[in-house]
Amino acid sequence: MPKILSADKLDNCIQRWKSSGNTVIGPVRKSHIAAFLPVEKASELELDIVLPDRSIKELFFPQTEPMLKYAIGKQAIDTEEFLPPSGKRIIFGARPCDASGVAIDDPLFGWDYRDEYWFQRRNDSVIISIACVKSDDFCMCTSLKIAPDSSMGSDILLRPLNGGKGWLVEEITDRGREVFSSITDLLQESTESPLPPAAVPEKFNLDACVEWLKKPENFESRFWKEISVRCIGCASCTYLCPTCHCFDIQDEGDTYNGIRRKNWDSCSFSLFTMHTSGHNPRSTQSARWRQRIMHKFNYYPGKFNLNKCSGCGRCTRQCPVDMGITETLQEISKLLP
Repeated sequence: MPKILSADKLDNCIQRWKSSGNTVIGPVRKSHIAAFLPVEKASELELDIVLPDRSIKELFFPQTEPMLKYAIGKQAIDTEEFLPPSGKRIIFGARPCDASGVAIDDPLFGWDYRDEYWFQRRNDSVIISIACVKSDDFCMCTSLKIAPDSSMGSDILLRPLNGGKGWLVEEITDRGREVFSSITDLLQESTESPLPPAAVPEKFNLDACVEWLKKPENFESRFWKEISVRCIGCASCTYLCPTCHCFDIQDEGDTYNGIRRKNWDSCSFSLFTMHTSGHNPRSTQSARWRQRIMHKFNYYPGKFNLNKCSGCGRCTRQCPVDMGITETLQEISKLLP
C-alpha cells in the first residue's frame, strides 16, 4: 500500500535525518530570495512557491571554489589541493525541473575528464523532489518533454495531497529508499490519491525548432540579430539556469603564494571568448545568444542525447529585458514552414 508522509511529521523526519549525520537542505527565503540552504526545522522551508529563485545546481557546482593553493620557493613549487567538504546531505523540496537539471549535467562532468568534486557531492546527496501542482506563465517543462511530476534526477518523488496534509511517497533509487528506511515509523499507509500535476501547456514544437537549428544556412540567419537586440549581456539567465556550467580558472595571489580558484563564467560575457591576441570570435551579443541556444538544443544533445534545458523558465522569469529561451524558440517556430 502507498506510504504517506504527513506534513506534521516533517519536523520529526528532519531531526531523525540530522541525528544520523545528514545535513538537511531546502528552499529558504532570505533577503527576499528563495534559495537552498541548511535548515533546522520544517517551518523554515518555503514549499508553497512555484519555484525557488535559485536552483540546486550550486549545491553541486558552487559559484566559486578553491582548487589548490601554491607557494613558489627557490627550489620547488609546493601545492596543496583543496577537497570539497564531505558529509551526507538530504536536499528536500527540489522541483522536478531542478532535479532534472542535475541529471542533465551528469554526462558532461563525467565525460573526457571526470570531475570528482561534482561526483563526490552527487554521491553524498539525496534529492527529495516535490511534484508541481501549480505553475506560472514562465514554466515550460512540458515543452522540453519533462513533466511537472518527472522523477528524472530525483531519489524520492513526493506528490502533494489535498489540503497540504502531506505527500504520497515514491521511492526512485536505492539511496532514496535507504534514507526513508530510517523514518518508516513516521510514514502512514493510505489509499488517498495525490493532487494532479500542474497543467503546463506546450509553448513551442521542440523537435521542429531543433531541426531548424541544425540547418547550416540558419547559423548566419538575420534572426539572431533581431532576437538578441535587447539583450544586455548581464548573464542572469546563465547564472540562474539549473544546467549552465561554464566556468573560468584564475590564480589569486602574488608572485610567490596564491590560490587557484574555479569561478562561474558565462557565454553571455564578451570576455568569455576573448583571445590573448585581442580577437574575439563571438564579438557581438547576437553571436553569444546564438551560441547559448545552439549549445542547449544542437551541440549538447548531439553529444549526450539530452537537451541542455529542463524548462524551469528562470531565464525569462528573472530577465531584466523580458527575453529568454521560451521567446527565442517561439520566434523560431514562426520561421518554420
